[in-house]
Amino acid sequence: MPMIEFAFKHKLIKLQSDNYLDCSFFDNISFIYYLMVELSYLFGQFCIFADIYYNIMKIIFINTLRILMILVIMISCGVAYVVYEDTLAAWWIPVGVALIIVIATIPFYKGWIWLTTMDNKVINCCCHLVCVGAISCVLFFGGNYWFADSASTHEEEVMVQKKYIETHKKTRRVGRHRYVSDGVRKEYYLQVAFENGNVETLHVSPSTYNKTKTGRPKILTLQKGLFGLPVITKGL
Repeated sequence: MPMIEFAFKHKLIKLQSDNYLDCSFFDNISFIYYLMVELSYLFGQFCIFADIYYNIMKIIFINTLRILMILVIMISCGVAYVVYEDTLAAWWIPVGVALIIVIATIPFYKGWIWLTTMDNKVINCCCHLVCVGAISCVLFFGGNYWFADSASTHEEEVMVQKKYIETHKKTRRVGRHRYVSDGVRKEYYLQVAFENGNVETLHVSPSTYNKTKTGRPKILTLQKGLFGLPVITKGL
């Protein structure tokens, strides 16, 4: 007589038969039933593994986006500051533009929950202020500088009123929470007066600083920026 044995130890199904066709109808149904049970179990394990893998990849993806967003904010602040030094504009102009954009988009502050991982209104509003403010500044200054009207290029003579050097100490990390002095960093500035009476402090290179004399005129090349703010393209 044919014999069908189902053993679930080690997740195996064993079928022993002299002739499968000689098995009774009940044996065939039982075999199919237990086979379906085992396949369902394997499918369930696969779904669990797929869900775990998806969650892990989701966490990695979100953390990567957070790191990239922090880098974008830091780079935006750095670029905005560099371009600002070559732009003749009062500090309140970019701050005002950034605040207008921040206030206009403040209803979307909840969109930063993925970055802060919190549902706190104050924290997400602060995150919105920093992120949108930094990106707005770099877009404003960058657009004004990089899309300046080349047809408006002209030279302007300024009078050098003062020149000075700012010295900043540099530190180097040598261990956990331990830093040592690593020399000094010098920054060179010129205070100049324009023909319209405006006085500006310009950050210049060491070579320009050494060539410039106090009380003597200096030629700067200017262009009209995209948003109307003059930018210095040559002479610094």
